[in-house]
Amino acid sequence: MNKISQTLNYLWLHAWKYRSAERQHRRLAERLRREKRPLRVVFMAIDVALWKYQHVYQLMARDARFKPTIVLSPCKSREWQSDMLLLRSFFDARGISYVDFNGTPIDIRRELQPDILFYTQPYEHLLIDQYDCTRFYDRLLCYMPYGFWTSTGKLSYDLHFHNLAWRLYYSSTLHLQEAQHVATNKGRNVRVVGYANADDYLKPIDSNPWRVMADGRRRKRIIWAPHFSIISHNSAFPPRANFLWMADLMLALAQEYADRLQIAFKPHPALLTQLYEHSQWGQQRADDYYARWQQLPNTQLETGSYTDLFMQSDAMIHDSGSFAAEYHYSRRPVMFVSKDMAAVLSTQSEFGRQAYAMHYQGKNEADIRHFIDDVVLGGNDPMLPQREQFFHNHLLPPGGKTVAQNVVDDICTEMGL
Repeated sequence: MNKISQTLNYLWLHAWKYRSAERQHRRLAERLRREKRPLRVVFMAIDVALWKYQHVYQLMARDARFKPTIVLSPCKSREWQSDMLLLRSFFDARGISYVDFNGTPIDIRRELQPDILFYTQPYEHLLIDQYDCTRFYDRLLCYMPYGFWTSTGKLSYDLHFHNLAWRLYYSSTLHLQEAQHVATNKGRNVRVVGYANADDYLKPIDSNPWRVMADGRRRKRIIWAPHFSIISHNSAFPPRANFLWMADLMLALAQEYADRLQIAFKPHPALLTQLYEHSQWGQQRADDYYARWQQLPNTQLETGSYTDLFMQSDAMIHDSGSFAAEYHYSRRPVMFVSKDMAAVLSTQSEFGRQAYAMHYQGKNEADIRHFIDDVVLGGNDPMLPQREQFFHNHLLPPGGKTVAQNVVDDICTEMGL
């Protein structure tokens, strides 16, 4: 696309399409204010690990001004049957009703008549067609990132969804500033409420997800959380192919340090699908590998929620963008694994660079062993004061409220409730 075409496209989006959406949202909000009835809110749930609206839903469910509904919403690119099973178990265990999915979608617009819809991810054509965000841009769409967004650029802040949604509920003022700099609409629809998971991290711990050792002895607890991007499909999203060389190593370390460590394998939800499609792995090898983490006496596989896992751990080794910030709620030592840290940092926002700066960094087996021996087992953690400062500066929700309350208050203020 030449410069003239780029300029015309920008003007069309900025001066017409996105501005038109804002005007439509204002008219709809004004109509809803006049109707003075409970707002019908739909939450699209695609995966337990990505479900970040629990506290917002619970506040609305107890508030007569809202009528919230959860809809189980499969992704096109995922093994959705297992996702639905985990979601059903999650909501059933909490006595929360939902609209199920067994292969036949409902007509959300006709049956639920939503005023507001909360989406888990900002990507168009991610969900099955009947539930996709592209069907509902004429309603008030909301989005709170499922993870701490540490990168910058179009994929993070300037997709069509970012510009067409009614509200983007972001984690910090640094994220707002990034949106103002990157997004075509200059972040006019952004509100800073804090990070979704903060409400879980800052409340009393509910349970202990760590396996009780057979001998009853407490070992140091390490989480290994590999990302799914073992192959690069997008130049704006560098590959983190660490899983391929770390897979056997991490199992070997678990066995070697069995008398001193517990290790929880916390893969990104999309990693299994990537391994199924990988030429050197495939479904059988991937399933066998995941099962191995469930079989060793001092290891465990974690595929669902992870807040209590983080807060009761002693350290983490990972290459995930979101966890680079999120694990700092624990204020415990953390290592980021990358053979090319400069490439990772080249995509990061100011917030991301600050989060990565408080990681011990590793690029090979020797670095990982040193982290385990010196920092985790040896207790030598010089980065602790920096992590504490980052926590107080950027991780606590604004206004002295919970994140969920900030979200509900914003909607109520806008709607005159």
